[in-house]
Amino acid sequence: PNILRKKVYIIDEVHMLTTEAFNALLKVLEEPPEHVIFIMATTEPNKVIPTIMSRCQRFDFFPIPMDKIKERLQKIAKSEKITISDSAMSLISKYVDGSL
Repeated sequence: PNILRKKVYIIDEVHMLTTEAFNALLKVLEEPPEHVIFIMATTEPNKVIPTIMSRCQRFDFFPIPMDKIKERLQKIAKSEKITISDSAMSLISKYVDGSL
């Protein structure tokens, strides 16, 4: 690494890799450099080959409920001294579609 202790590589939509790409990645995952962290994201984990999956720690993320989003936004607005109506807060909470 240049300046930082770790280097992070994010591979989004990892399920779209070709067989050749999976095999190349597998070699790196078998003996990863100490300073490297791989983050792989997919919406279709069933398409990631088992040998890759077995070398990863899996984290499943789910949409955050609207009431929890609204609660968090209210807390942020209060700490930032922002005045926002309850209806606007509800609308924002709805349209973020489970993300925060």
